[in-house]
Amino acid sequence: MIENRSLYGLDIHRLRLQKNNLVTLNGIFDGLPELQRLNLSSNDIKHIAKGDFQDQINLLILELSNNPITRIDPGVFVNTISLEYILLLDLQLQSIRGNVLAGLTSLKAISTSDNRLCCLLDQRENVTCARTSPTSPLETCDRLYPSVVLRIAGWVIGLTSLIGNLTVLVLRLRQEQQLTVQTLLIMNLAVADCLMGIYMIIITSADIYFGSIYFLSAPIWRESHLCKFSSFLAFLSSECSVFTLALMTVDRFVCIIFPFGGYRLTVKSARVIMMLLWLVMCILSVIPNLVPSNLPGFYGLSDVCVGLPLHAESEEIGKLEFKENIFNREFHFEYVVVESTFRPSWLYAIATFIGVNMILFIIILICYIMMFIEVKRSTQSVANTALRNREIKVARKMAFIVGTDFACWMPIIVMGILTQSGLVDLPTSLYAWSVIFIIPINSSINPILYTFVNYIENKKKPEQARRKTKVDGMTAKRASVNVISLTELNNGGHL
Repeated sequence: MIENRSLYGLDIHRLRLQKNNLVTLNGIFDGLPELQRLNLSSNDIKHIAKGDFQDQINLLILELSNNPITRIDPGVFVNTISLEYILLLDLQLQSIRGNVLAGLTSLKAISTSDNRLCCLLDQRENVTCARTSPTSPLETCDRLYPSVVLRIAGWVIGLTSLIGNLTVLVLRLRQEQQLTVQTLLIMNLAVADCLMGIYMIIITSADIYFGSIYFLSAPIWRESHLCKFSSFLAFLSSECSVFTLALMTVDRFVCIIFPFGGYRLTVKSARVIMMLLWLVMCILSVIPNLVPSNLPGFYGLSDVCVGLPLHAESEEIGKLEFKENIFNREFHFEYVVVESTFRPSWLYAIATFIGVNMILFIIILICYIMMFIEVKRSTQSVANTALRNREIKVARKMAFIVGTDFACWMPIIVMGILTQSGLVDLPTSLYAWSVIFIIPINSSINPILYTFVNYIENKKKPEQARRKTKVDGMTAKRASVNVISLTELNNGGHL
């Protein structure tokens, strides 16, 4: 234990205090203006307070690596005007203030494992930020949504998904006289899509809350309860939506391919299946939040709180070498890579978002192709214009359904396969773009596809029926007039 000011006034140029169980630096280095190199690595320091280095005007090298430091106060380095090299490896920094490195006017290089510190130095010229590990694809030097387009689209799609699907539920409950299997499935789909709307609103609100300095609080946000809750909503919504679409497809497939078969979903069986589906999906959605975050390769949360498998982990083992020229007293640090490895990451996300969803999409696609072929075959044997129009209508709806599924999941699946195989390296901002313009597509389009179109068509049917009745009445009237005229003509002939 070193007492405060116990070194005061000593002419010390180099001081090594690594592995001394130091907890605080309050006043230890007061009165040491000639100190040039200070090594405080591998201690128990948790907080670097303003004034800890107030007398170190000639300090050149400072090493604080391997300390459980959670906070560095702004203004710590105001008086260290000669400091050229700082080593800040394997710290536990949480939130970082934007001016934490203020005062380092002579800084040449900083070596750190925290990407946020490098972000603060991006605008400085002639300053090298040496990262001792590869930059994670989850790390960014920007705000949560890096584009104004994303911020606007986030609100539009989030509110559209929430309000649109709530409207679906209200319309279905008001219009349906008797609950059918399709109505039950559509209502469950609307509930799942509502959850996606809530998720979008939470993430977009977080972007507004953190603003342009989001990257300084990114680790805290990803570990927060709100981010984990958002992850739960996104996972539950996306998987329930896909499974519900698959169940709807199978139900339609059985009805069309086997119209006289006895295997049909009933309302009771559909309720049981959906209850089991929601239960299983809730369990699968909770698992990522229960597994320790330090378990490598299982699952992780991006800035948008979804563990999309759009990056692969690359690890390297290296060391920092300090080299000094004893003749001219020059020195520099060099990071040397000893070993580098590459492996797929987030196996849980790979299994669900790539594996399961790809299988379900293939099933949906095959079912709709077979249904289309069956409808086409059955109508070819009957020369009926009404049936032909119905065929075109069914084909159009199939194209919409398959197209939205394809637009939603196939880009994620393809990008996931490419990144996990190491063929491409996708930018960090792609997470935000994927969440805004890829994943919620179904949640926004499904209300239009399944309810609003049918609602408009049902509104038109009474009007069409009235027009048909009116036309039939006029035709009958004309026929009656013609009969009367013909009778009169015949009578006139007899006269």
